[in-house]
Formats: sequence, structure tokens, C-alpha cells
Amino acid sequence: MRKLPRIALVALVVVVIAAVAAVAWMYSFPPTPPAKKVLVFAYPTDFPDLDPSVAFENEHVILSNVYEALVYYDAKSKDPLQPWLATSWTSSSDGLTWTFKLREGVKFHDDTRFTADAVKFSVERTKKLGLGAAFIWDPIKEITVVDEKTVQFKLAYPAPLPQIASSAYGAWIISPKVPSDPAAHDWFNKGLEGGTGPYVIERYERGAEVVLAKFNGYWKGWNLPHSEKVVIRTIRDPTVRLQAVKAGEADFTVELTREQLKILKDDRAVQLIPSPSFRNLVGPFNTMRSPTDNLQVRQALSYAFPYQKVIDAVWAGYASQSRGPIPKGMFGYSSDLPQYTYDLEKARDLLRKAGYPSGGFTITLTYTSGDLYEKMTAELYKAELTKLGIELDIREMTTRAKYALARGDPKQAQHILLFYWWPTFITPYDFMFNLFHSEEKVIFNFSYNDDPDLDKLIDGAYKLEGTNLQESLKMYRNAQEDVVNRALSLYIWDQEGVFVVSSKVHNFADNPAYTQVVFFYGIWSEQA
Repeated sequence: MRKLPRIALVALVVVVIAAVAAVAWMYSFPPTPPAKKVLVFAYPTDFPDLDPSVAFENEHVILSNVYEALVYYDAKSKDPLQPWLATSWTSSSDGLTWTFKLREGVKFHDDTRFTADAVKFSVERTKKLGLGAAFIWDPIKEITVVDEKTVQFKLAYPAPLPQIASSAYGAWIISPKVPSDPAAHDWFNKGLEGGTGPYVIERYERGAEVVLAKFNGYWKGWNLPHSEKVVIRTIRDPTVRLQAVKAGEADFTVELTREQLKILKDDRAVQLIPSPSFRNLVGPFNTMRSPTDNLQVRQALSYAFPYQKVIDAVWAGYASQSRGPIPKGMFGYSSDLPQYTYDLEKARDLLRKAGYPSGGFTITLTYTSGDLYEKMTAELYKAELTKLGIELDIREMTTRAKYALARGDPKQAQHILLFYWWPTFITPYDFMFNLFHSEEKVIFNFSYNDDPDLDKLIDGAYKLEGTNLQESLKMYRNAQEDVVNRALSLYIWDQEGVFVVSSKVHNFADNPAYTQVVFFYGIWSEQA
């Protein structure tokens, strides 16, 4: 055998040493543990409606894992509008025509190919039903299928269509093979669906839980560690939710109390993940029922609210007092907007001027069953109103019952309704339109406000968003100042949420544009 030349011998030694080092490095880290087969999200409320064209509550926690939209809004990115089912989009110079190119190789869960026809069907269905978040598509005048992978939208006025198409509600793309309306609504609410997302609905028990199973034909594939199933379980009691996470029976939860968050701060079994939030708590006053039909009474009730006491007791620093309807961090928020402060003397003076010097009346407040934050808020408010001789009748109701009452006869409805608002898509219009714009049929305008001048201001601001943002923001501010001065609502807190996540969970990422949503694709948990 011929001897190796010296340079070759040196090279061989280097290769051997490198190989040994590589093996040693590899074994210096533990192997990736197997992924847990089932993830569990312990959620505080139920899910009233699973029709993706109609749902406008917490259902997006489910639907965002079953359906997909044309555009994804990444609130933490410098370039927030990201491709999803659309790969690109362009607009005409006047902002009235938008053309979207669609992703190849996508199938719905019923094996139907994703094409431009499905986009046209989905948007037109939502517009036709006119429920939930259908208002987002108001600018659209005509939808044209250019070819299988190209769809064009003609608008009645300039609007930020990619932003609209990223909405957490009403923008989901649905298989055109779902049953025709009106039968489709009942079909969806049996737990059936027609999405393209990474998970299918395997089982749905209204008011209890939904079980999602991975869709093997998902267009992104399943090469990364993942869970086979996800259970989203309604657990109203925060103590039970907390124990479920600590015991390893749940992997995620939200909306724990201040004291619970303190207890968990140094607990290595969980991660407390602060979540910037475009979510706030409001309490619209019923302007159609006595005594809250009186402006001075509404203003007095606004001054009687213990804003900071509520925030300290409920949120432990994870919230701040609202400055009007638009939450902190979103464009359209105004830090210098007038706001009520806790001042019982002002409240007494206003009640005296309104003809109620000693209070002497009862008002009704409703809140969502199982929401401890709303319950604590109501109880703290009740204590302050008692000092003014006012009785606050607090009623805990299911989501469905609370809204059934509120959408009935305003003269028989609650005086104050506590509920959260978060953006359908990222625009001040979403808050101002839904909460204060006149409605023929009440959806979320629970102050029952009917003011054509305010309507014009809100609509005009929206129509300028795409062409003159600065003027649009001035109009939004004027609209906000108007609703604050008229005390149409309590503006309570802007929330900075906290996800409580098992320490065994990997790749968790929050996106405040989709409030309290966990996008389960790409997230996995170690087996116990």
C-alpha cells in the first residue's frame, strides 16, 4: 500500500477530528422530544355561531384554524400585510380596482380545488347575508373571475382592500360546495365546515368544546413537529382553567385574575406571555330607556365609575384606562381625547341637575357568564353607585341570552351592557361603525344611537382612509370626541392581554390583530 502524502494525511486527520467534534456537538443536546398528540386550549366563553359569514364573537378562535383569508395581517411586522391564500395583489391608480393572484395547490377539506370562483362565492355570500362583519365588504361593487387564479374587485369608493381581506371576521374563504342558504347556517352550526386551513372540525359540542383534527392535505404540509388534534374547551371558572394548565390538562388559557397571575409569575411550569392588544372593554348606555336616556344621568354614571380601582383590582397593570373608543396602539387612537375620571362630587351635581338629587333609581347591567373580569368590574361599580343612592342590578347571562335581550326592544333592554370590542380588521372604522353607527336592525350599537350627522362623519372618514389618511384621522377624532361628550358609553380599559402557556409548548406566537387566537399550525408541546 502506498503511503498517503503528508498533505493528504493532514487533511484526513482534520476530517476525522471534525467528524468526532460534530458527533460530540450533536450529542451534547438532547434529542427533540416527541410532540404531544393533543393540544388543549382552556377558553373562558362559548362560541355562539360557526357560520364563517356570520360569526362575529369569539368563534374566530376556532375559525382561524379551520379557514383562511386572502391576506394575513402580521401586527408585529414592519410590512404587516402578508400573503395567505392570495400570493400578491395590485391596485389601479385611483384605488378603485384591485387584482389578487391566488395560491396554487390549495384544496378545501371537501377536496374541492381552491380557485377564484371560491373567492367570489365567499365574499358574495357574506355580503348577501348582511350579518356579522358583512359591512367590511361594503366598498365592493363587482367581483370578476379573470381566470382560475386571478380575481378582480371593482370598488364603489377607494378602500384598503388587502387590509379588509385580512379581517378576522367575514373574510374567510369557504368551499363553494357548502349547502345553499338558508340551510347552510344550520349546517355550519352542527360542526360541519368547508375551509382550507390546517385543521378540520372533528366534533362540536355547543357550549362545551370543539375538537379539531389535522387536515392531511393542508397545502403547507406537516414536516414540522405538530399535534394531531386540538381541543378548544369552554371552562368558565378561571380557577379551573388555572388548575388545568398547572396539571398539564390544558396547554393554553387566557383571562386569569390578577391574583392568579401573581401566583404564576415564578412558576416554571408555565409561561406568562404578555400580548399587546387592540381590545377594550366598553359599557354602552341605553339611550332609549329611562333614566339613561338623559345625557346628564349618563355623564353622572360616567363620573361615578372607579376606573383606576377596577384596572388595579382586575388587571394588575396589564391594562390602562381607555381614551374613547379606539384602543391604545391602533392608528386612530388619541391620547389627548377628553375622558371621564372618577369624581363622585361631579356625579352628584349632574344627578341633581337631572332631577335625581338622591339617586333613587335602579339600572340593569348585563355581562357574560363566566367572565370574572366583567363580574369584578360590575361589582366594584355597584359599590360606587350605592354611595349615590343608585341600585345596580347585575345580571350574569350567556352570550346568546345577553345579545338576545340587547337586540330586542331597547325600551325593555339593559341600561348598560359590558362587552369587549376588538378589530374585525385594523381600522378605526371598525370600532366607530359597529358601536355607534345607526342601524335598522341592532347588531352591536347597544347605545341605540341614531344620529345621521355622526354617521356621515364616520362613513366619510372611512372613505378617505385610502386617499387622505390625515384628513381621515381628523374626522375619526371628531367622531370620537362627539360620542365621549354625549356619554354614549363607559370607556373602561384598553387591555394588554396575557397568555398563560405551558412551559412544554414550543413556537407559541401571539398576533394582536387576531385577538386571543392561537394559530395551532407550527405549535407543538412535549409529551408529559
